[in-house]
Amino acid sequence: MAKILSLDIGASSIKSGLVDITGIISEEKRTIIKEELYSGIIDAVKSIMADLSEKPAGIVAALPGGYDIENDEIFAPNLNILNGKHIKKDLEDIFNIKVMAENDANLAAYGEYVFGDKKSVKNMVFCTLGSGFGGGLILNGKLLQSHISLFEIGHISIDLQGRQCGCGRCGCLDEYCSTGGLKEIYKNITGNDITPVQLGELASIGDTNALKAFDQYGRLLAGAFANIAALFCPEKIKFGGGLSELAVYYTSAMEEEFNKIIFPAYKGRVKIESSVLKNQAGMAGGAALFFGL
Repeated sequence: MAKILSLDIGASSIKSGLVDITGIISEEKRTIIKEELYSGIIDAVKSIMADLSEKPAGIVAALPGGYDIENDEIFAPNLNILNGKHIKKDLEDIFNIKVMAENDANLAAYGEYVFGDKKSVKNMVFCTLGSGFGGGLILNGKLLQSHISLFEIGHISIDLQGRQCGCGRCGCLDEYCSTGGLKEIYKNITGNDITPVQLGELASIGDTNALKAFDQYGRLLAGAFANIAALFCPEKIKFGGGLSELAVYYTSAMEEEFNKIIFPAYKGRVKIESSVLKNQAGMAGGAALFFGL
């Protein structure tokens, strides 16, 4: 059975795996990017390819930013070394193999839909909660695509005078509903810096400040989801990414706030669920895109 190499490119590492047409992932691993340069990303991909047990039918790269499909150019606010690069052409030249690329949240949305929700819904939004806030839209059973990556919901502003985002705008959801946003909430409460993992550990033992931070984060997230619902009224809004692993600490506040502020006509029509595929959704989406599922 044919398999593709799915690459999920991050700031310091690349998550990879061979994925077949059924979404089964094998040889999954994480490879550290040794140099903070574009060449470091290419070298990491070379290392991944060299270690595979079989030659893939192609490569699909999930990118942390906008991707101009026609011109093969990337705009990555959170990973500047990718900006303006031509990753499709470069990988095709190196490996003499078919390469496709797309925004990472779009691929996560597509993977979650094709291998999880295709039989039950037609319209779905998938949000990634991590170093940024990304999203992909399934509309009438199809991933919303154009000549450039669409649905950059992380760059909807909730405060035009707010914190400056890496994209150059101010007040983006990317700044408030991401890892950095959660850390900023806790810092505003206590004056201390902390990682999300540490925050989760404190919350697990009932730390008041940690629980307060998660409560505030959940309500911010509810605002983001309510705005999404107002635009598309999807049957489901699903969320994944690293911060979804801490959802137990903010889901209650998020759902309570969402039900308060959602556009009244849509109340009860939009479900919020965590990802089934979790951090594998993007890699599965690469296979779904490559095989045209």
